Amino acid sequence: MGWANRWLLVACSTTLRHRPPIERGIPLTLPILAGSYGIDTMHTQLGLSVKHLGISPVHGTFDAFTGSLVVGASLADTTVSLDADMTSVNSGNDMRDKHLHGADFFDTEDHPQLTFRSTSIVEHGDGYALNGELTIKGVAQPVTLTASFNGSSVFPMDKSTHFGFSASGQISRSAFGVSYGIPMVSDEVTLRLDAQFVSPAAS
Repeated sequence: MGWANRWLLVACSTTLRHRPPIERGIPLTLPILAGSYGIDTMHTQLGLSVKHLGISPVHGTFDAFTGSLVVGASLADTTVSLDADMTSVNSGNDMRDKHLHGADFFDTEDHPQLTFRSTSIVEHGDGYALNGELTIKGVAQPVTLTASFNGSSVFPMDKSTHFGFSASGQISRSAFGVSYGIPMVSDEVTLRLDAQFVSPAAS
């Protein structure tokens, strides 16, 4: 199964930090030309949600982030990176967001960035596993993410080619030193990325 049929970001358990990376033997060739692809932030959303009182999710987004996809000759030579501004978290409630910025949660004054750096991408199940390192609040943990490829299309405004990916999954926030309010607010955090990566516009 080729890269164009599946791809990228997050199916982690609350014990994710203890799970070894998923490995598989032969790296696959990608039907995307080798090169660096920037993330289209206008058409990408990076979100999270937690359960409140165990009965309903509270959703939020990171409104400022950057990312890139560097495609090599195979999955073994391909990397993904993501950086989010923790002060940009937006849960739709100003008072709650200010609390999230503080030391009880993200401590954005001392730890202003979330980062993800892939270490390998391998075929897994009916999709792909993205092994990498996620850093939140200055704590780095190995994570394995899963995702799907949604296809590609030419953006008519500038003739650039966009490649779409969706990914979601769970992490344990206490593994990153963010344990305030458990269990009133769940330890498990669901992350979701709906992304478009872009090749250079045609001249």
